[in-house]
Formats: sequence, structure tokens, C-alpha cells
Amino acid sequence: MERLIKAKVEPGRVAIHWLGQGGFAFKAHAGGVIVVDPYLSDSANGDGSAARLVDIPVRPRDVRLDYLFLTHDHLDHTDPQTAPAIAQNNPDAPIVCPPSSAHHLTKLGVPGTQIRTAMPGQSLPFPNFVAHVVAAEHTEDSVGYVFEFNEEGSETANVSVYITGDTEYNDGLAAAVEEFGPDVLLVPINGRWGNMDAAHAARLAAAVAPREVIPMHYGMFAANTADPNDFLALLAAAMGPESETVPVVMKHNACHIFCPAESAQGRYGHKKARAERARQGRRGHEHHDGVRGPNGGSGIARGGGRGR
Repeated sequence: MERLIKAKVEPGRVAIHWLGQGGFAFKAHAGGVIVVDPYLSDSANGDGSAARLVDIPVRPRDVRLDYLFLTHDHLDHTDPQTAPAIAQNNPDAPIVCPPSSAHHLTKLGVPGTQIRTAMPGQSLPFPNFVAHVVAAEHTEDSVGYVFEFNEEGSETANVSVYITGDTEYNDGLAAAVEEFGPDVLLVPINGRWGNMDAAHAARLAAAVAPREVIPMHYGMFAANTADPNDFLALLAAAMGPESETVPVVMKHNACHIFCPAESAQGRYGHKKARAERARQGRRGHEHHDGVRGPNGGSGIARGGGRGR
């Protein structure tokens, strides 16, 4: 994360750092570090069946951030060994999360004054960005977030990022974010325990029509991973040869700068135009059945086992 924290992000760009699994850090031109779902421990390996496959990129007590967002109350997202330590060392940073995560954090000693409950449909304003809360199909109160970053002095969004959190596929996901026209989509591909698989992730990308799509939620646990190359092949088939969406497969603990000019080479129009293309893409799927991946919870549940 040190590279992201020190990075000078140019206007209209967003720095994205993958912490592993569904955990990411974001920083836009106006500054301020946003971290989502950091899993920076081995707490899920209580029975020895869920050991990390990758190193912990940063110790929780060393994380410096301005905002912490959590999507749901499973160990690899609301980590009891990560979130409280971050809260303690960043007492001025608000923690935005659904009610179940808020309850869990309170039991772990995180001050209630630091916690802000997130519910689908909310638009939460912060300095230089707005966080739109989107429903996710996973646990009872799982959510995703669309971050709309605004340049200083601007009242309009310049770059928007949609991180779905853990979720199954449904057509409502794309519809819920249509008005925001996300530039970047971060989507799970593991296809187990309450998450969409690579095929459904590709279908969501086709419906959202972002400038970039980043697969996530793989490579952390041996029993709950996927091959991003499968996603790339399925994405190419779902998007077609005229697609303007650029897939980005990130390395663990690496930083990527989203740059519209470099990503799009001038091919992208206004967000409303992309939203219209997304609507047209969804119409093509209206008569498909609603086949979904295996039902259940997240890869890791509160008790250290699989999600419900």
C-alpha cells in the first residue's frame, strides 16, 4: 500500500491496489485513501483448512487510511484481526459497513461513533467522493459500492468505480448502477459459496459496459479460487469484437492506475452513451434463464468455515 499512499494521482485517474481476495485500496487525484474489505491476517484458517496462498501485504497496525468500507460480515471481508486494528490506528477514519458488520465490530470494541451503517440505495457524501451503496446477493445484508470521485471544486463525478463485493449474478446488479456509468468494475470470479463464476462475471461486465473490468476473489484459498484466464476468454465471448471494455488482471499486492485516455484511446463517449450501450446489452439477455452459480455464503463464514 505504500506505493498507493505516496502516489501522486493525476486528475481523472484512480490508483487501485489489490490487497488480495476482495480487498482493495483506492486513491484519486483529490487524495484520501479508501480501503475495502482488507483481509490482512490468517484468521480464516482456524481449523487449518483455509491457509493463505499469498503473503500478507501489510500488517493491520501499519495501515494508514482515510476511509474503511466493508461489504459483509464474513471473516475474509470483516476480518476480526484486521478491522479493529485499523480502526484503533486510524481513529478519525469512518468505517462504513452493513448492520451485521457494524454489530460484529462493536462487539470487538470498535467505537460506535466511528461506524456508519450502509444500506442499499443510500448515497453517502464524503469530501471529494460519493459512495453509492448497492445491494449484493450474498448474505442477508451484503452490499457493494460505487465510488464516484470528484475533482476538487467540481460538483460532477470524474471517475467512478464499482466494487460488487461478494455476490451471485442477477440482472438487478447492472440496473442498480446504470445511472452511475461505472468506469471500472471489480467483480468476483470464484463461482463458489455465494459468488458468481467467471461466466456470470463476464455477463455482468457486458451489461455494465465499464471502461475496465478487474476480476477478484481468487488466489487466496486453495479450495476457493479460479483461473482469471478463463474469465478473459469468457469476457471476450460475452463482449464481442467491438467491445470497448479493457480487462485488467492484477497481481497480488500490486498497484494499477486507471487512466481513461490510456485505457480507451479516445474510443469512449460520455457516460450516458455508455449507459445506453449497457442497456442495449441487457436487452439481449432479457430472455435468458436466470441460471445461477452454487448457492450459499461467502468463502469464509464468521465461525471460520464456509459461508451459509
